[in-house]
Amino acid sequence: MFSKVLSPFLYFNIILLFSFSVSVNSFVEIQIVNIVFYIFFHLTFIYYLFYHYHYSIFCIGFVYGLLLDIFLLNSISAHLLSIIILILIFILMKKYLFLLSPFRISLTIYFTLIITLFSEAFFVFLFNNINFTISKFANYLIISIIIFIPSIFIFNKIDK
Repeated sequence: MFSKVLSPFLYFNIILLFSFSVSVNSFVEIQIVNIVFYIFFHLTFIYYLFYHYHYSIFCIGFVYGLLLDIFLLNSISAHLLSIIILILIFILMKKYLFLLSPFRISLTIYFTLIITLFSEAFFVFLFNNINFTISKFANYLIISIIIFIPSIFIFNKIDK
């Protein structure tokens, strides 16, 4: 009975909630913590979408996209649109994605993370007229490379 309560669904939602909470908190002195958890949130969401897809992911994506927009941008636009587009693209391509090898799945998750971060930056510029510098995106790339493999390792442990 206890194993049913501690399912991967619960673990991933706790991770999403925790990483969301830290990423929208404003640690001015150590802003890198916000960025790490912001990227970790996206990575967790993409992994969860890929391996544990359920129609409830639309509700989860809607709520988190809405909250990210409200807390980080003070307007509803970029995060919500990016997350909903990500879910829709996954639905269209999921029968092809499951044919990939584990290495290609990992690469797909990583490139999806990068594309999602880039699309959010593009939508932020488009809708909110907030410039996104190359150095900030390079910072996102470096952090995502550093946390990618340990995160995937942790996610695989949760699944088993």
